Amino acid sequence: MRYLDENGTLITVYTPNERQGGLVWGVRHSWSELRQSRHIIYRLFWRDFLAQFRQKILGYLWALLGPLMSVLSFLFLYAMGVLQPGENAMPYTLYVMLGSNIWACLPGAMGAVSNGLQAQADLIMRTRVPKLALAISALSAFLYSMLISMVTTLVVFLGHGIWPSAWFLAYPLLVLPMLLLGTAAGLILSVLGSIARDLTPMATQLLNIIMYITPVVYVQSSIVNPWLKACVEWNPLTYLVDVPRALIFTGHSPALGGYLLVSAGTLACLVVGLRVFYLLEDLVAERL
Repeated sequence: MRYLDENGTLITVYTPNERQGGLVWGVRHSWSELRQSRHIIYRLFWRDFLAQFRQKILGYLWALLGPLMSVLSFLFLYAMGVLQPGENAMPYTLYVMLGSNIWACLPGAMGAVSNGLQAQADLIMRTRVPKLALAISALSAFLYSMLISMVTTLVVFLGHGIWPSAWFLAYPLLVLPMLLLGTAAGLILSVLGSIARDLTPMATQLLNIIMYITPVVYVQSSIVNPWLKACVEWNPLTYLVDVPRALIFTGHSPALGGYLLVSAGTLACLVVGLRVFYLLEDLVAERL
């Protein structure tokens, strides 16, 4: 609510968002805000996309080289015999590249959304653009990078003389649960991060640890330690990495049921993330 005081100064009064509705309200309101702000999101996406390649020697070529450069360290360790990922029908280059690209959707989405509000501090202070739109606009550039990684992956497939299965065309849908989970975590961190700035780096470091109990760069069957094997088997992210990778390479996966169950859980996490975001979004302007 806004009103003018006796001196003519504009006063803004914030009211608690919990009075506006529950989880369903959060989903409906977010859809309405994103639909109304779609043109702003589009403009911010192009601004950020063009800015990230300026004053770089390779320019736009980085968009294609990025996915390959991210797995070179694992390929080097594998070639040296230091990394023993286990026996697998898939060439290791494809195995680690698919696994890394799928996994990158989680920290990538989380980092983009969580830093979205802080990167748009001027717009928050000077305009009334919905904060959700500013947070999600940062995700647009990451989605473009994800699509470019598909091109690089296809090139590596063809370089090995292998055609991916028809599931490759559904790659954006297969990694959608990872994106939803990363977006949910990013929405929560975007508002909590304005209170405690070290939460996002802490969450990023935690994901780096979790990656090693997820079969991203190694084959699950190669684990010998029974405790670690149990951790990997009970890790829900295992389904979100292994199943899309198997579908893209072979066209089938025996763990498809577990993947669908975990995917439903990520959708529930997104609904909760939206609700937490709307409960705390008014704190952002005060803390910037």
